[in-house]
Amino acid sequence: MHSSLFRSGSLLAFAGLSFALLAPAVTAAPAAIERGRYLVGPAGQCADCHGANLMGEPMDPGPPGVPWAKRSSNLRGLLMFKTDAAAVAFLETALLPSGKHARGPMPHYHFSPADASAIVAYLRSLGKP
Repeated sequence: MHSSLFRSGSLLAFAGLSFALLAPAVTAAPAAIERGRYLVGPAGQCADCHGANLMGEPMDPGPPGVPWAKRSSNLRGLLMFKTDAAAVAFLETALLPSGKHARGPMPHYHFSPADASAIVAYLRSLGKP
């Protein structure tokens, strides 16, 4: 009897794991989103280049010979990153998925994993523009 209970328990555990893998992603905790809002806002001042609504803006020309963005990226929803992991990796390493740095004037940030995840949670929470 103990053997059959173990098998039933294993089956339930497997079923639960399967459900967890198929279930939609859990939305970020409100505290993480608020931390991200702070890091994007007063701490990081992302609106200075990305605009008050974080939808990107034309940029002034940069120094001669320096790769410089003509327009800042739209950050709402982080549509430039296919996955949260890619966005977090960029914020931790300052490297895009291509292995290159973003064009200036984007700073080469090296956020902690927790702060990078909070920023991604906040920007994803803004949804598509």
